[in-house]
Amino acid sequence: MKISSLEDYIKIITEQYTCGHHVFRGVTDNVEHKLIPTVGRNPNYDLDTEIEIFEQFKRRARLTISLHPNNDWEWLAVAQHHGLPTRLLDWTTSPLVALYFATQPKVSNGQIQTCNPNGGAVYVLHFCNYINTEIDKNPFEYNQVGVFQPPHIANRITGQAGLFSIQPEPNKELDFEKDDRLPDDIEKIEFNQEAAAKIQEQLFRLGIRQDMLFPDLEGYATGIKINEALAELHYKEC
Repeated sequence: MKISSLEDYIKIITEQYTCGHHVFRGVTDNVEHKLIPTVGRNPNYDLDTEIEIFEQFKRRARLTISLHPNNDWEWLAVAQHHGLPTRLLDWTTSPLVALYFATQPKVSNGQIQTCNPNGGAVYVLHFCNYINTEIDKNPFEYNQVGVFQPPHIANRITGQAGLFSIQPEPNKELDFEKDDRLPDDIEKIEFNQEAAAKIQEQLFRLGIRQDMLFPDLEGYATGIKINEALAELHYKEC
């Protein structure tokens, strides 16, 4: 599906994705981005190395977080939201949050960078069965596509209405072997560079902003820079 405006996007969301089982992922590059977790984008991906860097993160992070994860699923969620390469892919239950990430402003020397020439996209995943971490205790042994909804153990996860997908081979693109008996599916909403720039401005005006979605010191600082740059760009005559 292709859209040219925020209004088109809202129309699709409100008319087609109404069952409550859809989650969303925004990407800024409609052509080059693949649904491959960060740990799997390394051409030299190795399971043992993946587990080792994860264990290093756990050892070093214990004294710096206030809410301690209860299991490795929760630790993976925390690690993912702090930039460690993991086998998780970020999704959100909010279509507007996903759209923000698909048009996310970047600031260089006080100026907003132009949106990606390839345009952006929002992936829509329909998935009804969530992972029960009491049954499937080891995320590194989970051998199918699944969705994990973490508790509110990190401000960023809460602020972004975040949840995650996981797949048995993190170095391959997320996909389903379609089974007509199941409703699981992935769709894609695409838009070009011009539409991305317009949507970026509209979301800014509506208050979908960096400092709201990243409620921590780094998020606040980045949000202030983005807000000032966008204000200078769009409100020069005020």
